[in-house]
Amino acid sequence: MRVRESVPAVAVKPEQGDLQWADSDANFLGPVQGIHLFSPSGDASGTALLSKGAAHFSLTSPLSSMGNAIDYPVLTIAMPVKPTAKAGQTASLALDPSFSRWVDPNGQDYPLLLTNGTLTVGGTLSISNIVPGGGVVPAGTKIAITGMGFTPDFKIQVNDASLATQKYVSANEIDVTLAADTNMTSRRIRIVNPSTNERVTYYSYQRTTAMGKSTHALIASAVPLFAGTTWSLAYFRPILNGSQYSGLALENPTAQTVKVRLQLYGSNGTLLKAKTVSLLPNKKFSRDLVELFTGVVPGNGTSLKVTSPVAIPMLGLLGDDALGTVDPVDPSPNP
Repeated sequence: MRVRESVPAVAVKPEQGDLQWADSDANFLGPVQGIHLFSPSGDASGTALLSKGAAHFSLTSPLSSMGNAIDYPVLTIAMPVKPTAKAGQTASLALDPSFSRWVDPNGQDYPLLLTNGTLTVGGTLSISNIVPGGGVVPAGTKIAITGMGFTPDFKIQVNDASLATQKYVSANEIDVTLAADTNMTSRRIRIVNPSTNERVTYYSYQRTTAMGKSTHALIASAVPLFAGTTWSLAYFRPILNGSQYSGLALENPTAQTVKVRLQLYGSNGTLLKAKTVSLLPNKKFSRDLVELFTGVVPGNGTSLKVTSPVAIPMLGLLGDDALGTVDPVDPSPNP
């Protein structure tokens, strides 16, 4: 399932929106398997709070590039259709206007025109995942496209890239190699069945899975949506005030374990506590800072330094239990 809303550039501060699908109608859909946020400059980041039948998004684009590419969606959501689904079954997809707000770089609200949609089960062709789906893939590297309904006489297009080879493996897998090194992140892939002219479009990204789970329920329900930038050194300014608190999200899209060093400093520059997190390959990690630094207070006036031997995606989280929100906080190169 993909959701698209063409909007102008948004401002630095996080803006919210809700997407809802009726559980009673959508019982043929499985749980969300992946969410990817796209912006031409790679600056957009965000969070998605998942609850039964709905997703609440908080998005930010410091360079105001999100929504400027008419050929690409703002974000995509991957949800499997269960094998028991019947052709013709439908589910309503509703964008909640009471939670949808877009703001320009001057802080002025954009006028909104929200169009609800309907998901209908049908067709015989689909793409479920692409591996590797993100990062620069060297020429000649096998890229596995998985899904259903593939045929030996398929036609495949990888936007702005030339195929070197393509191989039909089965009705559920196609393998291709590219003629040149290609960044697969947000790459548009189309497969066409020439016999029926049925086609499917997929926007690729590296789909990582969670490494453990936060004991803080709100953080545990939040999916971090990382920007396209990576960091080997980054700083965050924690907040711990009333119902507000800070968290940290890290992602390791590489094939090796990455040991990330976390150092919490006091307002006077004194090291309060340090911790090393071993990020497993193709995993992501989200925690409340209180979970990471037991015995000290990661609150106002403190500074968090994050270092990694390999540049990886990083994102701060600002949670508010009273409001039930988790907003993205971009890393800073300065303390």
